[in-house]
Amino acid sequence: MEIIDAFEQTVNNIFAVYFDATQGFSTLRRHYEERLDEDLKFLKSNHPDLVDTDYLNSGFMSVGIVNVNAPDASYVYQCTSKEYIERNSMQGINSRFIGNMALVTLYQYWEDYYRAEIASELGIEKNALKYPIMGDLRYIRRSIIHHSGIALKDIEQCELLTWYKEGDSIFIDLSKFTDVIYHVKIMINDLRNRTCL
Repeated sequence: MEIIDAFEQTVNNIFAVYFDATQGFSTLRRHYEERLDEDLKFLKSNHPDLVDTDYLNSGFMSVGIVNVNAPDASYVYQCTSKEYIERNSMQGINSRFIGNMALVTLYQYWEDYYRAEIASELGIEKNALKYPIMGDLRYIRRSIIHHSGIALKDIEQCELLTWYKEGDSIFIDLSKFTDVIYHVKIMINDLRNRTCL
C-alpha cells in the first residue's frame, strides 16, 4: 500500500507543479503588461512625441547574463516584450510546454518505476498491470516526444482521452490535465482495492 501512496503523492506533486506554473505564467504576463502600461502613461505625460506601443512591444528583455566580466559574456536568452507576453499567455508556448511535459513526466514515473513496484506488490508481472488511462498517456506521450507534439495515427486508439486525431497539435491545458488526473485517481483507487483483496 505504501508504494501506491507514494505514486499518488507523485501524481499530486506533478499536478501541483503544473498548476502553480500555469498560474505563474498568467501572473508574469499581467505584471509585465501593467509595467508596459505604466511606461506608456509616463511617456504620454512626459514625452508624448515618443509614444509608440509598437516600439514598446519590440523592446528586448534579457534573462540570465552569463558572467558579465568574461570577454565572451552573452545572453542566455533574449526576447521582445511582445514575445514575452505571448509566451506567457494561456495558449502560449510556456503553458503548452508545461502541460505536455507534465503528462510525459507522469507517464514516465508510472512506466519506469511505479508500475513494476505495484505489480510486484500485487504478485503479478509488470506487463500484466494495464489500465486504459496509462495506455492513453502512452499514445499521447509518443506523439509529444517522437513527433514534435503532433498527433500520430495511433493516438486515435485512446479509450478515455479521445481529444486528438492524427495531425492535431497536442496541447494539454488545465481542463485536459485535470481530466488526466481524474482518471489516474480512479486507477489509484482500483489499485488500493486490489491490494486489499
